[in-house]
Amino acid sequence: MENVNSVAYVAKIDVIEKIVGADNIEQARIGGWNCIIQKGQYNVGDLVVVATTDAVIPVELSDKLNVTNYLRKGQRVRTVKLRGVYSECLIIPVTYIQGIKRVEGADVMEVLNILKYEPPVKQITLGSGRKIRYSENPNFLVYYKFPNQKNVSDMYTEEDVVQITRKYHGTNARYGIAKKFKLSLWDKVKKFFRVADKWVDYEFVVGSHNVEKGSDSQGFYDTNVWYEIADKYNIKNKLWNFVKNEMSDELGSGFVLYGEIYGKGIQKGYDYGLDEIKFVGFDAMWDGDYLPTLIAKMVIEDDLELPHADVLYVGKWDKEKQDGYVFNNFITGTKVPHEGIVVKDISGDRSKVSKVINPDYLIYSEKHNVGDSH
Repeated sequence: MENVNSVAYVAKIDVIEKIVGADNIEQARIGGWNCIIQKGQYNVGDLVVVATTDAVIPVELSDKLNVTNYLRKGQRVRTVKLRGVYSECLIIPVTYIQGIKRVEGADVMEVLNILKYEPPVKQITLGSGRKIRYSENPNFLVYYKFPNQKNVSDMYTEEDVVQITRKYHGTNARYGIAKKFKLSLWDKVKKFFRVADKWVDYEFVVGSHNVEKGSDSQGFYDTNVWYEIADKYNIKNKLWNFVKNEMSDELGSGFVLYGEIYGKGIQKGYDYGLDEIKFVGFDAMWDGDYLPTLIAKMVIEDDLELPHADVLYVGKWDKEKQDGYVFNNFITGTKVPHEGIVVKDISGDRSKVSKVINPDYLIYSEKHNVGDSH
């Protein structure tokens, strides 16, 4: 049993397999995670602690386990490939946890002092050095953070119809026409004298995954890649035209477009052969609800005339077919591995959305110091 909210939890070993050509090691599978272990150290059915790829292991513990030299910079669990087999997590004997019940799914991060890796926050200072007060619009929602499929290996059945898209290694972006959380005095005056139409209640808003970068009501400050993309693709005008023509009576809390900015200078080692930055949309929200995948794609490509993330497959979920889009997949004309894929139930149901990360990407990103968090 996985614990999608934890990077260190109790689980049962499901399978142990031989590694061809290896006398002293074998591969264990726990849920969706694979781990190389010493031969004979564990048996199928044993309870263990699984520390996944975003786990930061305290030095005291890693020294006791004699694995400090196998962790990546910052004490993070790393992905490695030995004899053609991936090891994507760290197994810790359950004897190391005391004071809680050793049951499947139990979170042991606090007990073992294991932390979840978080990328360093990039501080952005206005060119003028001026500080500003900014209140975020609650209707401009942050994109749903979906789980790694290895933590939810039973999410799909072969009856589920899914869309599989390429996962780009860039930076998240969101653009929306969102209902204002508070009208200005001038907005109220215009409404009182009936010199403003109903759209005075809405505004264009720009943001990264977590941070609102600017809005019509509070201004757009400094320069950044989110503004650059908005200007390059004429996103503001396209969104306004779309909502006025297609959603004039039913906009509700607003419409938000979600996508990825990628290309030159966005992520180290991942220029995608470009000398510029580009944008792809991958999802859309209307009045607080995510659109079904087919409708979202049509809106992004046909109505907004913007590029959509590459759709690799639409059909009944099949793990073997899914894995074919993950392993040994490289950016065209390079030896740089793709980051992975995103799998969505075509209904848009958020309980059936996950990512699958290419283990070659994890190995490459550590070797070349590429920022990542999965």
